[in-house]
Amino acid sequence: QVPPNGQGIAGLIALKGLNYLEKEGSDTAPVPGSADCYHRMIEMMRLGFADAREHVADPDHMKVSFDFLLDSHRIEERVQNLFDPEVAAIRGAPLPSSCTVSFQVVDGVGNAISFVNSNFMGFGTGIVPAACGFTLQNRGFGFSLQPGHANVVAPRKRPYHTIIPGMLTFADTNELYATISNMGGNMQPQGHVQLTVGLLAGLDPQAAIDFPRFCIADGTKDGQVQFEAEVDEAVVKDLEHRGHDLKAGVSGHGRAVFGRAQIIKRDRKTGVLWAGSDGRADGCAIGF
Repeated sequence: QVPPNGQGIAGLIALKGLNYLEKEGSDTAPVPGSADCYHRMIEMMRLGFADAREHVADPDHMKVSFDFLLDSHRIEERVQNLFDPEVAAIRGAPLPSSCTVSFQVVDGVGNAISFVNSNFMGFGTGIVPAACGFTLQNRGFGFSLQPGHANVVAPRKRPYHTIIPGMLTFADTNELYATISNMGGNMQPQGHVQLTVGLLAGLDPQAAIDFPRFCIADGTKDGQVQFEAEVDEAVVKDLEHRGHDLKAGVSGHGRAVFGRAQIIKRDRKTGVLWAGSDGRADGCAIGF
């Protein structure tokens, strides 16, 4: 992930929390699509968003270090203190946002680009420079107005930023495993977590992209969770029983909240590339 002022660190915190839960569990990781799997991912994303919204800002103005936020011992302690396998107990506060474009490119020897660009909130500022065919971006929206906050609006300062192109690499060699993106405002770190969990569970890139998603989208302290219509009704009822504030059955244009993903996965032995592109948007996977 790109470092702060981007929000990618929220996804890394969530993945570290999931790794700890898997390490400490008495059995294997929950099956993707099960209530246990969604519950874990939602709670760990709330943990990641809580940290990101509190601390992420222009790196020159952050009050804590990247190493502090990603410290495994700190994250594990938070998971121990806050996670309940049966009850929704963790709260974060992402803010709603949107409007992004992305592409992923991998060549024959494994060099890769993960690219995401956005002018933010539809048409950015709505201001078009004279004789130009584009609008100016509106990223100042990402600042906080809370006095004393690391991300409070100020001159010569970068705001909290939602854009996070991503790559997954093998821990032993740093070789490319996959490039990923899930454009769509604060859906991005949540999408990266869900795509990563799906790939590691054995789904191919297109199947990982097509898999029904959740999104903590409303931007309130309680962090309402939205689910795509394909999530099993029994799973939704199980999560409601655990105390999740949720909205189920999201379909049609409402799916925009779940973003649009792209993945290119590379086989480390053969170099074969396997790509997928999101049917929730106008994109495609092309080999040439």
